[in-house]
Amino acid sequence: MTTPLIRFTQWAQESPQRKYNGLMGMLFDPAGLEASEARQAANKACGVDGMRKVDYAQGLTERLNELSAKLRSLGYRPKPVRRVYIPQGNGRRALGVPSFEDRLVQDRASQM
Repeated sequence: MTTPLIRFTQWAQESPQRKYNGLMGMLFDPAGLEASEARQAANKACGVDGMRKVDYAQGLTERLNELSAKLRSLGYRPKPVRRVYIPQGNGRRALGVPSFEDRLVQDRASQM
């Protein structure tokens, strides 16, 4: 079975001189975004938008359709990542916490 991302990679390798900008367009499937939402853990920290899985689930269909439309039109822009510092060893370690929608898009890309 070949996924759209594998076909895209093969197409790009055939001719490295080609220009392409439609990679985000492959992520827009609402059913795939809904599956990504189901895979998200409910206890993860919220990003800069303050959105948790429970909050995002209210009006889920409309939110996913809106996100899908943004991805389809290449109008989606990731939000800034919230920086959190945790103690580790002799110092502290920085963690980046993405917003909930960014997690959905990242999960969708990793599943392709």
